[in-house]
Amino acid sequence: MLPFTPGYPPASPRLLAHFLPPLADGLAAHYIEQYTRPTDLIFDPFGQSPRVALEALHLNRRVLVANFNPISRLNLSLTVRPPSELELRAALTALADARKDHQRLEEYLLNFYASTCGECHQPVTADSFEWDGDDLLAKTYHCDHCQKDFTHLPTDAADRDLAYRFTRGLDYYLLLGRVAALESTGESQTRPDTRSHAEEALAVYPLRTIAAIAAVLVKLDALNPAPEIRRLLCGLFVAAFDATTTLTQDRPRALTAPKRYREHNFWRALEKAMGMLAGLPAPNRSVALPELLSPAEGARIHAHAGPARDLAATLPEGGCALLLTALPRPNQAYWTLSALWAAWLWGRDSTAALRTVLHRRRYDWAWHATALTHTLASVQRALAPSGHLIALMAESEPGFNACLFTAADSAGYSLSAAALRADTAEAQYIFAPQTFRVRSAETLKISIEDTAREAALATLLARGEPARWLTVHFTAWYALAEKHLLAALPDDPLTTVNRLLEPVFRDPAHFTRLGATPTDDPATGLWYVAPDVTLSARPSLADRVEAKILQLLSDNEPHDEHTLTQQLYVEFPGLYTPSQNLIQAALASYAEEIEPGQWRLRPEDSSAARAEELQAIQAELRALGARHGYTLAGANPLEWREAEHTVYTFAVLTTAVISHHLLGEYPPAHRRFLVFPGGRAGLAAFKLRRDPRLRAAFVAGNWLILKFRHIRRMAADSDLTRATLEPAFYEDPLDEAKQLALIPNSQLPILNL
Repeated sequence: MLPFTPGYPPASPRLLAHFLPPLADGLAAHYIEQYTRPTDLIFDPFGQSPRVALEALHLNRRVLVANFNPISRLNLSLTVRPPSELELRAALTALADARKDHQRLEEYLLNFYASTCGECHQPVTADSFEWDGDDLLAKTYHCDHCQKDFTHLPTDAADRDLAYRFTRGLDYYLLLGRVAALESTGESQTRPDTRSHAEEALAVYPLRTIAAIAAVLVKLDALNPAPEIRRLLCGLFVAAFDATTTLTQDRPRALTAPKRYREHNFWRALEKAMGMLAGLPAPNRSVALPELLSPAEGARIHAHAGPARDLAATLPEGGCALLLTALPRPNQAYWTLSALWAAWLWGRDSTAALRTVLHRRRYDWAWHATALTHTLASVQRALAPSGHLIALMAESEPGFNACLFTAADSAGYSLSAAALRADTAEAQYIFAPQTFRVRSAETLKISIEDTAREAALATLLARGEPARWLTVHFTAWYALAEKHLLAALPDDPLTTVNRLLEPVFRDPAHFTRLGATPTDDPATGLWYVAPDVTLSARPSLADRVEAKILQLLSDNEPHDEHTLTQQLYVEFPGLYTPSQNLIQAALASYAEEIEPGQWRLRPEDSSAARAEELQAIQAELRALGARHGYTLAGANPLEWREAEHTVYTFAVLTTAVISHHLLGEYPPAHRRFLVFPGGRAGLAAFKLRRDPRLRAAFVAGNWLILKFRHIRRMAADSDLTRATLEPAFYEDPLDEAKQLALIPNSQLPILNL
């Protein structure tokens, strides 16, 4: 199985980041270094993330990128050849100095947002306004006179009067006309729905913003700057176009203008964009395709302005060492806005490939699987026989995973390995080109059902704990792709397999749902094997991850969190990738962060210190039980008995490896206790919160949690009697509220957690 590669979070905001796949830094470089050599040719057939090309160029590879979206190609250009802040400032200053109505364009646009300070009553320029429908509610600005920032101050009559002056006038129809004018193909009139769809896209901009956009576009045309200056200005414009919509979602996929929104100052958005686009200047390594394909050494890139399948036939067979791509997913908002922005910046001819986007309202997974299949099939001939297809999927979800498994299998690739990190919804796939024999359709239905069921059950048993639907679904489709059962289906394999698998996973004889009813959406709750399915004695994944982290920390040396995480992913690859939250909870339980990202085992958690403490606590419990007249039995767990009946059971631990205690067989007892150091309480609470089986067993078994420190207090209390003994078990009021908050179930009787 494939160890998940985590990469690094971006160090700074990126252009159009909330529309594009959120690819971690270093992720593409990891696979490039592993599967290629310097000067090898790498082909990104979807061109969704500029990081792929950037990291390939840094590693001295030749890079071919295909993307029919001119906005994405502009983003790629600015990423692999970033301008300096000085160059951006010079370009924006040239635009700012252009004359508009007898004043500088910058002054003209800032006057759109003129206001008055609510404290000193001096003139200010608003950075943004808050709207609720047609009501202008509040403003945010910096006052130079007061030397203060003001947020969400009420607007006044002058603010409202200025805002309402902007109406759907010439500026609006100028922008609309650039998108919905007569087609250059000779049609006598614009398609009726083109205009309505363009109007829907324009509706995500306030009318004042539309006036500002029209002003800068007209001035850009009038200035007719040199190509490089135009490239920089177009980059600034796209960043501002994106920042000044009314869309509020973190990753919008539909153009739905909200009733309540923030209107941003367009000129200020242009100024802020400089910091986003600026970088260390790099040479222009863009070349024509023939030069890219030549055997000369050196990092080079060619960006094809069209779909990959139009390019594939021109490539030498087997000339690509690696197909590496961040997978696209349907995004009507981004594609429609791209059509809008491209038409504004470069005219209708630049948007020919995007024109159909304005007319398509719905992108379902079956459509997407077909589109992926066509592209992957067309580029396979360019891949070397020993090459690989690496597909990186951010925002992994069942439908998206099924699309790729289906498309790659149908396009003639064999699944080599894959990894899923379910908590962050990221998946990584490796495929190889291969010709395989399509299985007979006679036994296909049974094979699909049996393969999916067996794979899902095996994974759940191997994990030893419930899993999200994303993991269960991924497991089933992984197995189907591995056996090429998807390619064997002649028509619409995505829909066919979904239909076949629904009763498989609804079968209570094999699967059980925790926290959901059988009729709920599959993504609700967690999935596990049915009670009647034979269970292995394998410890839970969470317990195994905890034990591995403790082992890695046990050398008492500082550990880099990223390196430690990678070691864990190698130990627990593929479908067993631990969640980030689990890793963080375990680190916080055993180690101290001596500096950001550097962890070291706490001295009291060394194996020698904990072994000594374990013996001491066991001795305290034996002495405490004997002192109060109980008969003692066992060592660990220790039983306090009376009249041949077990009253209390104590399992003393130095870790939070609790699943075998909670799920194991114990004799009846009035109360059972898990006893461990205070540092384990948070980790134990985390495990109880994430696993419904453990929570249920905790309640059903009358378990409570005690800390070592509380046992010491009770042992030292000479006034403790039989009558006050049991209430004393509950006396740690300082942490009681905290432990109840950690486990969101008011009926969980957790003590001193």
